[in-house]
Amino acid sequence: MPDILACTAQHPLADGEVRLLGAIDRVTGAMTRVELGGKRLLVDCGIGQGREANNWVFPEAARDVDAVVLTHGHHDHIGSLPHLLDGGFEKPILATQATLDIARISLEDSLSMQRATFRETKGLLAAFDKWAQPVPYDRAFTEMGLQLTFREAGHILGSASIDVISAKSRVILSGDLGRPHSPLLRDAFTGWSTDRAVDVVVMESTYGERDHEHSHDDIKQKLLEVVQQTAARKGKVFIPAFAIGRTQVILYFLNELVESGQLQRVPVALDTPMGLLITETYSKFQQLYDEPSLHKLAQGDAPLDFDDLYASRRGPDSARLRDTPGPMIVIAGSGMLTGGRIVSHLVDGGLSDERNTLLFAGHQSSGTPGRRIQDAAKLGQPVWLDGQEVPVRARIDTLRGLSAHADRTELRAWLGAIPQVKRVALHHGEVNAQRALVKFLSSGAPA
Repeated sequence: MPDILACTAQHPLADGEVRLLGAIDRVTGAMTRVELGGKRLLVDCGIGQGREANNWVFPEAARDVDAVVLTHGHHDHIGSLPHLLDGGFEKPILATQATLDIARISLEDSLSMQRATFRETKGLLAAFDKWAQPVPYDRAFTEMGLQLTFREAGHILGSASIDVISAKSRVILSGDLGRPHSPLLRDAFTGWSTDRAVDVVVMESTYGERDHEHSHDDIKQKLLEVVQQTAARKGKVFIPAFAIGRTQVILYFLNELVESGQLQRVPVALDTPMGLLITETYSKFQQLYDEPSLHKLAQGDAPLDFDDLYASRRGPDSARLRDTPGPMIVIAGSGMLTGGRIVSHLVDGGLSDERNTLLFAGHQSSGTPGRRIQDAAKLGQPVWLDGQEVPVRARIDTLRGLSAHADRTELRAWLGAIPQVKRVALHHGEVNAQRALVKFLSSGAPA
């Protein structure tokens, strides 16, 4: 049994150390410095989000690295790249090509929300493009005397776990791990080499305290029921969706419902510019899809496209949706209502119309507008949204279990496939989740 440590920043190696610079005792801000063989890697360059952003400070220990390695393109894993690049960083940024494409879209969107000037945005993206270096899956390559191999993580398109080997040490970093049999995505890699023992495994622990209660079929059935009930009232289903990953999964489920004939004549509007770009990126990298999705493509069925799906690209297109009567499904960002077109839809009658449904596609963190709406609905109270008091008359519901993170049993299975592990460093989880996962992994029984 390896040593399993929660909320611990430093982990020694024979020729260096692994040091967690972010996400040590929380979920967001993933950033890990791996020093071995006389070289220094920064695996992920994330930033705190939500309440965790309030005390976020970019760590100076992240600046003197020889290369950045990105596990995937979510903002909490790449959001500090502007800090690094603005500070004069001129070294390789290594990732799969899909991750680099998604990261670039995410960075541009983030800079826009921060009101960066055109010149600032152009300069940052030019620096990113200059140093971005695509790395294929499953092909060991040598960088600075280290052997690096990127393996499928099954979290979002392009996501990877990283295997780093020096003359004296071996470290595996999970990145974010997806659930087995997730729509579109291949399962996380489990065929690890047995040639070398693994000194440290850095593993995420987002759901370290529990198992998911809902299967993918449960989620699809719930989506169908909500849409049918709302359509019977001639209402609209508003889905605030995260642009990267969550939006594409919802489109996949809707495609299956339409193609099977279970859902008919309900227009679906994809009203998120970033979501549209990410969805197009998913289509660009269809070779990374799982076998069921590749089979659909071979049969002429594009998993993310179907009859009655419409792209709303411009602001006027979005405004026209509000004047179009239901039934209709509107998928728009942002996922926790912290901004984006979904806010305008809800303020302009979407939330106050009792025929409609607001269907959340994920957990709403404390302090976000999404959580305030959930709380207001329980109390029968209005909510302040975009500076206005808005009645909450629409039905409020949630697609529970729609997670891109492995649960504790799935994490244990992934870890169990790695041979000769000496130490496990948990990160990317709340304190309680990490401690519960230590107990669960150590005992082999539910925590």
